[in-house]
Amino acid sequence: MRGVRRLGFGLGTLAAALALVLIGVGTTVPAARALTNCTVTSTTLDGEESAFLTLINNYRATNGLTALGNSTNLNRAAEWLAVDMGTKAYFSHTDSLGRSPSTRATDCGYPGGAGENIAAGTAWDTAQEAFNAWKASAGHNANMLNSSYKQIGVARAYTAGSPYSWYWVTDFGLVNDGTSGGGTPPPTPVKAALTAPTPSSVLTGATVTFNWSAGTSAQEYMLYVGTSTGSSSLYGASAGLNRSATVGGLPTDGRKIYARLWTRFSTGWQYTDYTYTAAGGTATTVKAAMTAPVPGSTIRGGTSTFSWSAGNGALEYYLYVGTAAGRNNLYGRSQGLSRSVTLSGLPTSGTLYVRLWTRFAGGWQYTDYTYTAAR
Repeated sequence: MRGVRRLGFGLGTLAAALALVLIGVGTTVPAARALTNCTVTSTTLDGEESAFLTLINNYRATNGLTALGNSTNLNRAAEWLAVDMGTKAYFSHTDSLGRSPSTRATDCGYPGGAGENIAAGTAWDTAQEAFNAWKASAGHNANMLNSSYKQIGVARAYTAGSPYSWYWVTDFGLVNDGTSGGGTPPPTPVKAALTAPTPSSVLTGATVTFNWSAGTSAQEYMLYVGTSTGSSSLYGASAGLNRSATVGGLPTDGRKIYARLWTRFSTGWQYTDYTYTAAGGTATTVKAAMTAPVPGSTIRGGTSTFSWSAGNGALEYYLYVGTAAGRNNLYGRSQGLSRSVTLSGLPTSGTLYVRLWTRFAGGWQYTDYTYTAAR
């Protein structure tokens, strides 16, 4: 166990706590009023808070729901509670002033009531950990997938010496308060991509496990493997939301093998084709390909870890990051044969241009990618 956690629902002395408050569609919406007992140091999301916003909106998109806009006023309400719980050593939706989430939200300038999820624990310092905990709890999960909510406030706070160290709060609202729009569009669907075996490589034998990236907003994956483009003569099956499939009975005579990876979105199926050489054949060179962040996605908070596939026959990798295609004014350095690098201090607005170079015995080749930078 990494540390103490609390999971609410009256579990008392158990070493974990989540709690929630829901509001219904018919909830009366009070008028906004001047800020009262709601002073915070910042209403801007940090990197992990931004990551949580991305996680919940991707999750809502895969369930056919509109993304939540980030409300400055709900951020304020969430931040106030997260700090107050740590400072005053309690864990409750009713704050130290006796306010409910809805009362606190209106005191913080939001023109409506608020549903709320809270979590606390030394093992829940990251967005992914908080998201996983709430997703695994039916009530909290229902809050995250409530189709009536339009905006969200997100906060996490660390208080040294407090019972649980890290405190997370998300406040959900039914109305658009005008501070961030009525809900950002769902993320652009991105197809899954085969990551292993390396596309265009020689397969290792008659049985091979195929693995692929998650893509964005995927609702199902399907893999075809055959002896001609688009064929499923060797294998064809849905993987559900699993991201690997083991295929046996493959030829070992060096012939071409064709794989088609399907990704289902709410709007239908899309696919990408790949080729391999059966065991016993000769390999061809393949450029490395960016696997994370997902190409075309949003990089938030000015920090990101870039990772890429091995390609085939690579002798060296080189990464450019710039503010225009092919530029390296933000970063440009050889990675040797390392396949990831973490960069900070990136812009938080505009478009980021990434060029991933692969060196083969015959020289350099590259692939360009773009990302959207945001706070």
